[in-house]
Amino acid sequence: MLLEEGLAVIEGGGEAVLGRDDLADCLRRGPSVDEPLFRAASAVLSRTVGPWVFVRGIVEMTNACRKNCYYCGLRSDHSALPRYSMPFEEIAAAIESGWAAGLRSFLLQSGELLGEPHIALVEKVLRWADESWGDSVRMVLSTGELPRAALERLKAAGGGRYLLRIETSDPVLYAKLHPRDGLHRFEERIQCLRNLRKGGWQAGSGVLIGVPWQTEESLAGDLLFLRDFGIDMCGMGPWIEHSGTPLYASRHEAPSRERRVSLTLRMIALLRILMPDINLSATTALQTLTPTGLERGLAAGANVFMPNLTPTRYRLDYNLYEGKTVVPDRIEDVLDRMSARCAAMGRTVVPGEVGDPLHFTKAPPVYSPPGEEGVGDHDDQVH
Repeated sequence: MLLEEGLAVIEGGGEAVLGRDDLADCLRRGPSVDEPLFRAASAVLSRTVGPWVFVRGIVEMTNACRKNCYYCGLRSDHSALPRYSMPFEEIAAAIESGWAAGLRSFLLQSGELLGEPHIALVEKVLRWADESWGDSVRMVLSTGELPRAALERLKAAGGGRYLLRIETSDPVLYAKLHPRDGLHRFEERIQCLRNLRKGGWQAGSGVLIGVPWQTEESLAGDLLFLRDFGIDMCGMGPWIEHSGTPLYASRHEAPSRERRVSLTLRMIALLRILMPDINLSATTALQTLTPTGLERGLAAGANVFMPNLTPTRYRLDYNLYEGKTVVPDRIEDVLDRMSARCAAMGRTVVPGEVGDPLHFTKAPPVYSPPGEEGVGDHDDQVH
């Protein structure tokens, strides 16, 4: 079956198998494939998770990192970066500001650290959130690779979701993007993902799209890895150069920024087709490279966006890449604007929902617009 025929079958509610060659072919094609691909992904989205857009408030609690990844502005050797660590009181205040604005899902993000002070701080935040709001909030962690014992400790403190991006499922490419120093091991990253799954976490991952030396076949392999691993949520975005990283010297071997945006949107759409019931983010990196990144990401199949709750004075120093979008506005104003933008394309923002991925719960949500009765009710029908 031709790719276009398969996409038409999927759009109509039928089944069509997209193998590695089909996925790579779709990523390699010219612009003509975008319309049928995005229509198919949108149809899958409508049939499974619906028009709802979930919101996660991000708190970037520290930019300190023990790792030295070649692509990341937080890398330990980036000595020009001012380092910060938010105390508990500031983290709690940032989360409370999101709660007051109606958010019920929060992402704690940091560089990779293993010391007891860091783990204890994350644990304290989780226990505080659990004691404050119980099951009415979801705390998401994105703090890098952690030992199983630390994951169990954080799970017991109230953690439920964990996002650990593999960046690439290709061990050869992974080795090119990281130092060979014993601290950056592909196998350990995969094992941490396995530990998350075994530990009962809602497990998320993602990849970096458009880095030097990456091929469409490699990206197709990433999609199949994410599907076969059975992730519950995904955040993947385009690589954005940072002049303070070693990978910057190889930027001319990467696709153009326009091509990276295109690849990211196609990856979102293809993963939505492969995994209809997961949560998929329209990432900040995508919105940094194109002002309509939110709308384009949602149209391609995403159903999550993540406003920043980090105090403004810290945001520029959470410098993963250069040119990062920094919006100093009140979270209420950000939500109003984003809700209007989503409504214009027929999508409904539901900040008051915790937004558990259907892939994890296997219980399809039925939401009403904010303020109406029935928000958060569930029926028993599997769509």
